[in-house]
Amino acid sequence: MTLLSLPAVSRLAPYGGSSEKRAQFLFDVVDAVGSVWGSDRIGVKLSPYWRREPAFTADAEMLTDYDLLLKRLSDTDLAYLHLVGPEPDTGTDDTFTAFTHYRGAVIANLGFTQASGNELLERQLADAVSFGAPFIANPDLVDRFTHGHPLAAGSRDTYFAGGAEGYTDYPAVAGSYYSRRRQAP
Repeated sequence: MTLLSLPAVSRLAPYGGSSEKRAQFLFDVVDAVGSVWGSDRIGVKLSPYWRREPAFTADAEMLTDYDLLLKRLSDTDLAYLHLVGPEPDTGTDDTFTAFTHYRGAVIANLGFTQASGNELLERQLADAVSFGAPFIANPDLVDRFTHGHPLAAGSRDTYFAGGAEGYTDYPAVAGSYYSRRRQAP
């Protein structure tokens, strides 16, 4: 949530200033949407380790702000909390242990392999693991995981570029459910 980053938020009112005021925006949105649809149909995605523009550092103060945010979100009966962890190999591999006090369903994301995702689930640090980029490069990711097929490498430069290249042109493993669907008349 960029609003928790002081460098990213320079305005003062009504959601600028203290971390409580900055977090209030999220709670106001959850309350407004929840009043129409029910909070049990709302998912919240947080990225405490965001490294893209605008970049900020997830320091101890920022993580304390996230800690307070998660404690308050625990009382909202969300459908799920989607936590995006740090980039792989950044020295923060055990990051999700910092968020175990959240009482609700957690979906973890960013840089997981089948093995590391399963390990996170076995350690009960998340209820599910999502695979964004691997699904783009592997439209048959579930088949590949199930049958031990190697994963295709993706081309980040073409993700979401607006055309088929790098988005819908990755090949499926021969014989996979996805490849059979593509060949059907």
